Amino acid sequence: MTTTDTERISDFVLGVIRDMLNMPLPDTTSPDTPLGAGGLELESLSYVELSVHIEREFGIQFSDEAVDGFATATLGELVSDIRTRTAGADADTGTGTGTDTGTPRPSAESAEAAPAGVPSLLDVKRLLALSQIIPVADPESIADDEPVVLDSLTLVWFQYQLNEQHGIELDIDHAAVDELTSVTAIHAYLRDALTAPTEAVGR
Repeated sequence: MTTTDTERISDFVLGVIRDMLNMPLPDTTSPDTPLGAGGLELESLSYVELSVHIEREFGIQFSDEAVDGFATATLGELVSDIRTRTAGADADTGTGTGTDTGTPRPSAESAEAAPAGVPSLLDVKRLLALSQIIPVADPESIADDEPVVLDSLTLVWFQYQLNEQHGIELDIDHAAVDELTSVTAIHAYLRDALTAPTEAVGR
């Protein structure tokens, strides 16, 4: 990739981090700045959110181990990793952060066999964690049948994250909220709503 490509990747990553922190980044931020402790001070859930934005923007995918590796990576190492992945073929090279040796995270087309455009079960867990509806640092620790309590406020946050992370604008029917009592129930609702004809509820 060219220097321009590297700068575009760097600008994108910095923009996402700036939005997540909701504050200007330090003037001393450089390629040598750690993403975690002693640098930008990102935490576990922030790494997941950052990886989702990067995956959507550049059409790549990080394994769980690679996302964990963000904690010890610098900004420059992450940018280099993204550059290598986008320059390569479909396979993950695992370079850059040096932690991509595990099985890639399931996506909407993976183990859950979700139709195209429908968030997978793991995606739903990430959305619930990002929305703080289930406040955990590791979305994969959430059980498939984990109970969920949605009210008017948490529903708004969930719909916001659904739009932010997946570009899906869905007005969940308030009459259906009483039935959305678990992770699997929410996943099933999204699958049905997003694969139904255009006149279906929520579209």
